Amino acid sequence: RLPIDHQVTPVGETPGGEAVARARLRRFLDRNLARYGEARNEPAEEVTSGLSPYLHFGHISTAEILTTLATREDWTPARLGPGKNGKKEGWWGMSAAAESFLDELVTWRELGYNHAALRDDIDRYESLPAWAKATLEAHTGDPREPVYTLAEFEAAATHDEIWNAAQTQLVREGTIHNYLRMLWGKKVLHWSKSPREALAILIELNNKYALDGRNPNSYSGIFWCLGRYDRPWAPIRPIFGSIRYMSSDSTRRKLKIGPYLARYAPGRQGELF
Repeated sequence: RLPIDHQVTPVGETPGGEAVARARLRRFLDRNLARYGEARNEPAEEVTSGLSPYLHFGHISTAEILTTLATREDWTPARLGPGKNGKKEGWWGMSAAAESFLDELVTWRELGYNHAALRDDIDRYESLPAWAKATLEAHTGDPREPVYTLAEFEAAATHDEIWNAAQTQLVREGTIHNYLRMLWGKKVLHWSKSPREALAILIELNNKYALDGRNPNSYSGIFWCLGRYDRPWAPIRPIFGSIRYMSSDSTRRKLKIGPYLARYAPGRQGELF
């Protein structure tokens, strides 16, 4: 009887609560942290923490995660690095895997929250950096083929099985593997009528289905696909201009994508690779 969108079904395999969040943290630290730095981009490995929804809903805090990790690392502030050197490794004085995880948990998460605290337009196209808006608008008139509607994107009805698999995971589980979430956003930009329409589609899909949607870090991820927290990249490409480009072909070459497609690609679930 609740006035909600009942098209969005419950995610039965992701229960909430403080106890579950702490159990997930323990499992991540016990089983996956050691491989986090080297395997976090591999969809088949599943070494990420899965804590983003629990952070979003307040079932666990960044402070508790950091304290638990620091205790396991036998860490004290005396082990902090010598100062600002522009590198993400070596600042904390923890293991390489722990530092890689803290780069996401602390650096990028706090960046998103700080941005949201200082500005009231983090969900608007106008908040993009000037260079990103300029290059996107310079290529707004570029031919786009194919072009998909919101309904087609939502139904995972594109020509690209990797993108469709990522969208299927989002609808089914309320999340997308970290690396494929970036590709998912980039291709919506590629296949939409305009950058503004792409942004509207990304926000709609993310906020409707993602368990960590409507969060400053969700907006960081969406807007990163359009140039926020990034820099111009060469070469200049149609549609993207100097926005960082990603493709499904390069993803196939770089990652072991077969098991992920067997699990999520429409029509391919259950295939063996």
